[in-house]
Amino acid sequence: MGCLQLRAKNFIGDSSEPITITGQVKDAQGQPLPGVNVKIKGTSIGATTSVDGKFSLQADDNAVLVFSFVGFRTKEEPVNKRTAIDIVLEEDKTQLHEVVVVGYGNQERKDVTGAVGTVKMSNIKEIKAASADLKLAGQLAGVTVNQVTGTPGGGVSVNIRGAGSVGAGDDPLYVVDGFPISPGFDQYSNPLSTINPDDIENISVLKDAASTAIYGSRGANGVILITTKRAKKGESTVTVNTSTGIQTVLPKSKLKMMTASQFAQWRTEAIEDANKANGTNNPIPDEYKNPASLGKGTDWFDAVTRVAPMQNYDVTIANGTEKARSLFSLGYFDQRGTVLNTGFKRYSLKGVIDADVAKNVTVGLSIAPTYSLRDLQETDGHFLSAVLSQAYLESPLIPVKQPDGSYTNVVGSPGTFQNANPVSELVNTTNKRNEFRGLANTYAEWRIIPGLTLRSTFGVDYQTKSQDYFRPSFLGAFNNHNVDGTQAKAIASSTSVNSFNWLNENSINYKKTWGNHTLTAFGDYSIQQETDHNRFVFGTDFPDDVVRSIRAATTITAPPDNNTDQSWRLLSLIARVNYAYKDKYLLSASIRRDGSSRFAQGHQWGTFPSVSGGWRVSDESFFPKTGFIDQLKFTASYGLAGNNNVGNYDFFPPIESTNYTFGGSLAPGKSITSLGNQQLGWETTRQLDIGMDISLIKGRIYLIAEYYNRYTQRMLQYIPLPIASGYDNALTNVGNVRNRGWEFTLTTKNIIGSGFNWSTDMNISFNRNKVLSLGPTQQIYDAPPNDNPTNITKVGLPLGQFYGYIFEGIFQNQAELDKYPHFDGQAVGTIRYKDVNGDGVIDGKDQTTIGNPWPKFTFGFNNHLSYRNFDMNIISAGSVGGHIFDVYKQFTTNLDGVFNVEQSVMQRWRSEQQPGAGLLPTTVVNTDLARDKYPSYWVESNSYLMVKNIDLGYNFKTKFSKNFRVYFSAQNAILITGYRGGSPEVGIEGQDGNRSLSPNVNFTGYPISAVYTIGCNVTF
Repeated sequence: MGCLQLRAKNFIGDSSEPITITGQVKDAQGQPLPGVNVKIKGTSIGATTSVDGKFSLQADDNAVLVFSFVGFRTKEEPVNKRTAIDIVLEEDKTQLHEVVVVGYGNQERKDVTGAVGTVKMSNIKEIKAASADLKLAGQLAGVTVNQVTGTPGGGVSVNIRGAGSVGAGDDPLYVVDGFPISPGFDQYSNPLSTINPDDIENISVLKDAASTAIYGSRGANGVILITTKRAKKGESTVTVNTSTGIQTVLPKSKLKMMTASQFAQWRTEAIEDANKANGTNNPIPDEYKNPASLGKGTDWFDAVTRVAPMQNYDVTIANGTEKARSLFSLGYFDQRGTVLNTGFKRYSLKGVIDADVAKNVTVGLSIAPTYSLRDLQETDGHFLSAVLSQAYLESPLIPVKQPDGSYTNVVGSPGTFQNANPVSELVNTTNKRNEFRGLANTYAEWRIIPGLTLRSTFGVDYQTKSQDYFRPSFLGAFNNHNVDGTQAKAIASSTSVNSFNWLNENSINYKKTWGNHTLTAFGDYSIQQETDHNRFVFGTDFPDDVVRSIRAATTITAPPDNNTDQSWRLLSLIARVNYAYKDKYLLSASIRRDGSSRFAQGHQWGTFPSVSGGWRVSDESFFPKTGFIDQLKFTASYGLAGNNNVGNYDFFPPIESTNYTFGGSLAPGKSITSLGNQQLGWETTRQLDIGMDISLIKGRIYLIAEYYNRYTQRMLQYIPLPIASGYDNALTNVGNVRNRGWEFTLTTKNIIGSGFNWSTDMNISFNRNKVLSLGPTQQIYDAPPNDNPTNITKVGLPLGQFYGYIFEGIFQNQAELDKYPHFDGQAVGTIRYKDVNGDGVIDGKDQTTIGNPWPKFTFGFNNHLSYRNFDMNIISAGSVGGHIFDVYKQFTTNLDGVFNVEQSVMQRWRSEQQPGAGLLPTTVVNTDLARDKYPSYWVESNSYLMVKNIDLGYNFKTKFSKNFRVYFSAQNAILITGYRGGSPEVGIEGQDGNRSLSPNVNFTGYPISAVYTIGCNVTF
């Protein structure tokens, strides 16, 4: 018969004599299937069908045969004493029939006409992270996820299809079980960190306007739909997930700063160079006279960081009958930070009940409270405010502790700033935040007649936060971390925030099928309101450092601008119609009308329509039935979505507290700080999307290709005002930004059967961003607080281009200095900048764009393998073509001698005979030109490939459980990049708090860690 034949005797403990079984395997059209794997269930014994689909093997008469083949559904067939068994395998169209969660409903993948991405939760479940958004990295085309800080439970930057807003933010809308949740309180708060990732069943991402328009005024930046677990009918399980691991700082996260001997050597050389150039005879301080004897000294980065533990425990109990389904879960997550005295704990509880109270009526209730505790420190950002950045710059000659075991109070060497001890600051500063979040939702659903359903829901998102800060007096006078060694006052603050957000939705769903026609109609009326209360008090003049409650302060103030009550309301009308003819011509249209309290009367309402269509070409009679192409579908969509991410009262003139002078004394009062705008309205995004879905070789290859063209119009931004107005700026609707690009998603089933399976998910995205208009201005400058502009947004260029001077080398001699334009007072050995405008003078007019933060493309490459009881997932993500602006170098390569510096400073210019590496100039004169002028060599490529997670598991077969799996995972363990400034995923907010205006500006920050975890999943 030309087939592989194996003999099996006495397998799996059965002593009966095996029988010979023959048969043939065909597809649904009656065609023989060669290469089908035929195995005896529970063993590795089997055969493979021949070219005519036939097989032969020996098995016991009570055995079960398992038939598996790529592109077909696996089928089990009991032998039952038969000697001849013929089998028909059905095509596996799982990818096409996959149920996709879309806005306000579900659809099969084959019927989706918009750009909707779904995440396979089975592939990312073992990534242990405080929030689910961290798990999305590399999973979906067009969705960029950057871990911009390693702070436990900290913020994550998620961007969908490029940056499109300069004043209203680019964050997507998060919808949890139908409830649009509010964002976090600040950069340390991630709204998803208060949701237990183990409770999540499904994540879908809506990318095009046709998909997001149904979320109206909040859908312009994309929508991330999160569906949590609910019990199913017939289900009765208890699931226990446990894991423990350690976190270590990635080696690439650490800058190479000078050791004690190197620092003493370069300070000695700098003084010698200055004496030679100036004809002086300044002595070398005693501390620097014998550099070789000093050794490594104190590595302050190592001193403030550590190896930190992480643990996670989760128990879920689910039970489902025909009448009622219930699910309860309890979770605990503890992540200690790799920076001293930082960490995040979360206690989570979830309860869900769904019940059929009548034949056609279902009600449900879900409650998900979480309580989290954070130990925070000012670690990220500018040198003036971030203790972690400060740690890099401390003198390596000074020890962390004195011989008596006490902390060194003041850290400084001759000529350097006298700074606070960063270890003592971290250990002795209290900055604790407690947060409670309660998400609750109840619904009632009435199936009036077949196909017609009414549903009413009421949900609540309640958040409360309290934060207590205390800095003891013995840390020294606080002034941008510089101390003078004198006794200072202890300071404290207390913050509380309460937010109550409720949502009521009332919808009607109708579905009708007749002949070749299928119609689905949806309508909804919803109202959502949020009320916030913010309180802040500041205290000082404490009697001692022992009692740290702010109530112990002698002086307590409550700044009125930090104590506010705010609210907003959104009223919405929604309609959508889906129509299909012969299941191959698809049409969908939706419209949403939103009314928002955030805009003035006459401008509160906005309308957001969309239309999309699909054509399943492969179902046409003229389409060739080659067996190579299973399914081919084309889609197109167009729609409008909005962005209302502005302040609750921005159309009013803002008022702040101001002191006035009356009769020679100060009196409190109020003043208007900017003009209001009664014409303020929606920022809107219109988007065209054209796509293709194709399934090849019986589902073995599945490709999604999409092209999009996205315009953000009437951008919300502050524009400058004439000085005569008395105000600097005003918020208004002007400008237009375009994002357009290509996205490709490829899923392949490389090997299936014979005990070994291997599939691959790949995606790649190309986005091009361009500013088309900025209204009355041609450019916007943006900078982190307390610094010079680092970025420029200019018409005709992408958003947030890096801004500075073009570096052209070092003036090596007087002839070069005389030949090229330069700043007044420059000398040999200083930086040569490019005369951009060609006027023969170097000045502020020669500042220009020096780099592009946006990559040429981003990608994800994920592999999933299994062999018998082993399984492995490898998830990778990367970016190619973008840049990072290392503005931290204004401190870490500062040539004034007031900080410790990078080891590269040893290769500075000292003379024409000692030119160094050609990047860093002399220490003798004009050091501000390398410090304050932002040279282009601070811009580096941040192309990278990071293996986000490697997960290796083994599934045990036990009698006491349905599933027992142990695993080991390594997160962020492999990073391939030429970037030398730490993690290539960086982020710092500019003056307006928008990363789109100042992306990829690196001031250093909380380091990203590699996480190594062992865990166990058991289902009973």
